[in-house]
Amino acid sequence: MLGVMFALLAVVILWLGVVRPLDAAQRSARDGLREATDRNAAIRAKVKLLKSLPRTAATVDAGVPLDQFIGQSAGEAGLTLERAQAQGADRVDMAIASVRPVALLSWLSVLEAEGVRIETISARPAATAGSVAVQAVLVRGGQ
Repeated sequence: MLGVMFALLAVVILWLGVVRPLDAAQRSARDGLREATDRNAAIRAKVKLLKSLPRTAATVDAGVPLDQFIGQSAGEAGLTLERAQAQGADRVDMAIASVRPVALLSWLSVLEAEGVRIETISARPAATAGSVAVQAVLVRGGQ
C-alpha cells in the first residue's frame, strides 16, 4: 500500500513538475510564433506598399535661396537657427544652439523629403538637459 502511494506521488510530482510546465512553455512559444508571423506579414505588406510609391522626390525650388528655405522650414518646425550661412547657391552651413533630438530628426527627415540632404552634421550635448547643439552642412538635391 505504501508502494502504491509513493508511485502515485511520483506520478503527481512528474505531472505537476515536468509535464504541465513543458506544456505551458510550448503553448507560449506557439502563441509567440503566431504573433511574430502576423507582425512579419504586416511589415511585408507595408514594405510592398512603400516600394509601390513613386521614387521621384520633391525638390526645393531652385529659385529660392537654400538658406532662406532652411530658415523658413526651421521656423515652421519650431526650431531657432543660431546661424544659416549660404556657401554658394546649393549649400548652407547652419547651427542650432539647443534642440531636442526627436524634433531635430523629424525636421531633417522633412528636409530630406524636400530634396535637401545632409553633407556633414555634428551634434553634442547642449546646456539644456535632453538637448543637443547641432552644426550641419546641408546641400540641395543629389545623392
